[in-house]
Amino acid sequence: MAKDWEKLGGERGEVVPSGRLSRALTLGKMGARVGASVLATKASALMGRRSGEDLREAYAQSAEHMVEALGKLKGASMKVGQLLSADPELVPDGFGDALIALQSSAPPMTYATVKAQIEAALDRPLEVVFRTFDPEPIGAASIGQVHRAVLDDGREVAVKIQYPGVVDALESDLKSLGTMMSYGRAVVERQRLDAYLDEIRKTIMEEADYRQEGETLERFQEILAGREGVRAPSPVLEWTRETVLVMELVKGVKLDDALEALGPGEARDALLQRWVQLYAWMFHELFEMHADPHPGNFLLEEDGTLVMLDFGSVKKFNPEFADGLLDILDTCWQGQPERAAEIYIRMGFGGDDLTVEDLDPNLIDDYHKIVLAPFLKDAPFDFGGWAPGMESKAFMLRNPKFLKLMPPSEALPYFRMLSGVKGLLGRFDASLNICQHTLSVARKRGRLTGEPLFI
Repeated sequence: MAKDWEKLGGERGEVVPSGRLSRALTLGKMGARVGASVLATKASALMGRRSGEDLREAYAQSAEHMVEALGKLKGASMKVGQLLSADPELVPDGFGDALIALQSSAPPMTYATVKAQIEAALDRPLEVVFRTFDPEPIGAASIGQVHRAVLDDGREVAVKIQYPGVVDALESDLKSLGTMMSYGRAVVERQRLDAYLDEIRKTIMEEADYRQEGETLERFQEILAGREGVRAPSPVLEWTRETVLVMELVKGVKLDDALEALGPGEARDALLQRWVQLYAWMFHELFEMHADPHPGNFLLEEDGTLVMLDFGSVKKFNPEFADGLLDILDTCWQGQPERAAEIYIRMGFGGDDLTVEDLDPNLIDDYHKIVLAPFLKDAPFDFGGWAPGMESKAFMLRNPKFLKLMPPSEALPYFRMLSGVKGLLGRFDASLNICQHTLSVARKRGRLTGEPLFI
């Protein structure tokens, strides 16, 4: 690494727009362009002028325009792109692959901005704290980017620096994004988008305090110490501030790159199974969960240890909520769909509008076969061929009373996590026995009322 800061700084970086007007204009222009393109593409398809492959290519081109704009703006804009990339079913075919770039490779901010942000947070020259500091970032998150450095005492560290103006522009960005993303329902359904935008607002406010993230890292180091094969990096709290997080530099391969290198087969499925079981353990035993499961947040070390990164978004859950979801699965395993309506209402699904009469047991059984398919057979399940989104939409259109089955607010981070997990499993054509492990979790929690009757 070099110490010639000014010469090396800012060669590839871009200035992050911080003014509300300039950000709104950028989103507006991009939204009009993408919306018009997607609607024109749909119209051409309806008139038989485009094949399925043509549609995919057209959507991919629109997605590239989104990636360019969202990557420049960072913050809520980039977070929306990351969420949409996590599950291909959220967006038209062809969008997902392009949006994956927002998980780790968006344009960085200039080195001059990085240096100014660090020095303002630490109240001293960068060279006083770091023996060396690499101007080239090694990763980009939605509200900050990460650089490799060496502290003055010789420790190798990763330094996460927050983009300027992210929090100040949050509300304006969310308003502009809501308008942009719902152009003719061109990209994603409005109802689902509203839920995401509200969750993004909460998430960014939590993630914006890097001091809190450093403390969470330290706590999870202790929590994960008792679980083999997984860990979190060690924070350096003495140099961590609200907008700068310093932590141990982890040397490993990104999870998706590791999965690509393994290729299809038992080794890849075993790594994915371990990753899924980690989330099941956090949710059903810790009742606290790393809530951002995109693969850029995990590194695989040479010895096979899975390292969890980015603890800015950690959600706590009520044990009754986590057990309630196991109770719903138990109604499937026992062939008792009539119990499920009462459990949904007890858990707060549908708010005050949902009644037992709204949920016919036979229809509940049909719905569960669509959305809970991986849990209904004690056998490997093909996630590559599973696309419940379209089936569940068709089911809701046939049975409009089920539209009342909206999850409570507590459930949104959980379902966002499930969407991300499902997206990665589908992307790598995983074949996993999810049911077997879930049954063992239910037994441990005392939520299994009898031996399961599998469909």
